Amino acid sequence: MASRHKSILLADDDEIVQAVVSAAAEKYGHRLLRATTGAATLEVAASRQPDMVILDIRFPDADGRDVLAKLKGNPRTAHIPVVVWSGRRTSESDSRIALELGAEDYVEKGDADILMLKLERVLLRLSR
Repeated sequence: MASRHKSILLADDDEIVQAVVSAAAEKYGHRLLRATTGAATLEVAASRQPDMVILDIRFPDADGRDVLAKLKGNPRTAHIPVVVWSGRRTSESDSRIALELGAEDYVEKGDADILMLKLERVLLRLSR
């Protein structure tokens, strides 16, 4: 598949989530970068230029929607596809806001393999 061996920034402060997504990313051939705060997400995205960002909606220091808006507003990171992966039960307004801010998709936290399949689909679509 065209989307193999991508660098993915996982922006989530939950260590369990990081471990689960890291295992799934490796299984799919991707390299995972990590950030645990909104500020670190912005810094890592700008400096490392990942192929994609998986963005949680809640951080100790920031709202994920604000982080998304800053990612999409920065010329250095605006091109990076972002998938919002939230532990909050999906509400129409949360997903609509994320998509309006430039996210490629909004996914409820759950099975990391399902997340990876959705990421593969986004990467494939964007590579066309």
